[in-house]
Amino acid sequence: MRKICEICGNNPAMYVCSECSRNVCSQCFNLDEWLCSDCFRKKEQEYVQQGYEASATFPLFMKVFLAGFLLIFLGTIILMIAGLIGGISQSFGLVIFIGPIPIILGAGKYSLLAILLAVVLTIIGIVLFFLLRRGRVFQDLYSRA
Repeated sequence: MRKICEICGNNPAMYVCSECSRNVCSQCFNLDEWLCSDCFRKKEQEYVQQGYEASATFPLFMKVFLAGFLLIFLGTIILMIAGLIGGISQSFGLVIFIGPIPIILGAGKYSLLAILLAVVLTIIGIVLFFLLRRGRVFQDLYSRA
C-alpha cells in the first residue's frame, strides 16, 4: 500500500524529510534543501529571527577573494587601456591551463622572454602545488599512526 503525503493528505508520498522524517509528496517538498514545506518554512523563520536573509549569504573569505579578483582584473584593464592610449610598447606573456592543456599567449618585442618567464613560473607553481599536497598527505598518514 502506498503512503499518502502527511502534509496535504492528497498525493502519494515520494520523499522523506531529512529534518522530521515525514513522508511527503513532491508538491510539499523542497528538493534543494531536502526538507518538507513545514520544516523549510521553520528554517526560513529562524534565519529571519537571527537577522539573516533567507537567501544564501557568502562567507567572509569568499567576499575577500572576490574583491581581490575584481581589483586585479580592474588593474589589468586599466594597464591595457593606458598602454593602448599612451602608445607604450609593451610585451606580455600568458599561460592559461584548462585541465592539463596549456594555452600560451604573447605579444610585443620581448614576448618570447615573457612567455618563457610565464612558463617557468607556471612550472614552479605546479611543483610547489604537488610538494605541498604531498606534504599534507604524509602529515595525514603520520597523524593516523
